[in-house]
Amino acid sequence: MLDNSEFKILVVDDEIFNIEVVQGFLEDEGYNLSYNTNPKKALERIYEEDFDLILLDINMPEINGIELCKRIKKDAKTKDIPIIFLSAFSDMETISQAFDSGGVDYVTKPFNGLELIARVHTHIQIRKYIRELQIRQEKLAQIVATDSLTGLANRLRFLSIIKKSSLAIIENPSRLSLSYIKIDNLDKINSLYGYKNGDKTVLYISNLLRENINESHTLARVFGSEFVLLMPNTSLESATSLSKKLLLLIRQNQSNIKMTCSIGVGEYIMGEEYESFMLRVDKLMQKVSNDGGNMIS
Repeated sequence: MLDNSEFKILVVDDEIFNIEVVQGFLEDEGYNLSYNTNPKKALERIYEEDFDLILLDINMPEINGIELCKRIKKDAKTKDIPIIFLSAFSDMETISQAFDSGGVDYVTKPFNGLELIARVHTHIQIRKYIRELQIRQEKLAQIVATDSLTGLANRLRFLSIIKKSSLAIIENPSRLSLSYIKIDNLDKINSLYGYKNGDKTVLYISNLLRENINESHTLARVFGSEFVLLMPNTSLESATSLSKKLLLLIRQNQSNIKMTCSIGVGEYIMGEEYESFMLRVDKLMQKVSNDGGNMIS
């Protein structure tokens, strides 16, 4: 659960006394409070930092609060920050302008401390709910895109990555290679040694692959016995060399279970659909597998 200290509030008022009054009411609530007396410098901070709420005076020199609010709301990065106006003006015209400029609330000076605390609490709670919802959505998206056994990207996530990679090459030509890696005879391993040992085999190979590739590479498990390795800025020759190294490491394992793989390697052809690219390399791997495995094509 998020606490108040994780939420940044900026108070913008050209009068130090007013800032001290706001601070006196809010400091016990535990918010991360910041202050600015210069509206221009405040605007620079708002663009540079991430604030969850802005408490804004209206009557200020150079840029008044309503104009400042309009500028904040015009920028895509800052437009969603809620703004509460704190002002001595109580006429309907000014209040209406404040809300029209993008304000979410309006508190007149001299304000009641309990009212200010309640208004701030309400808008911070809304931000808190939004933040927690975003965290949950990110966690859910991570779960949906991750293979539950190995922790690698799954097929859904990989398809998104290879599609973006192929489109990026069209805009900025470079080399892109792909390896399809299939564990040979995983069905037999499951039958002879049990599914628990079959899972251990998958984990062993996935970890071995992960530990011996570059950070720029994308490794995914796309089916029960199949992995794919996408290698940006990598020629067919370099991809083949890496795949040979991986196959040798798999062959050298000291387990009682014999582990080998069938590997197909291919390089992206400019203008090729990513599905065709995947299918082409998949066919190379399948041919090796059908011919007995433990080789690279």
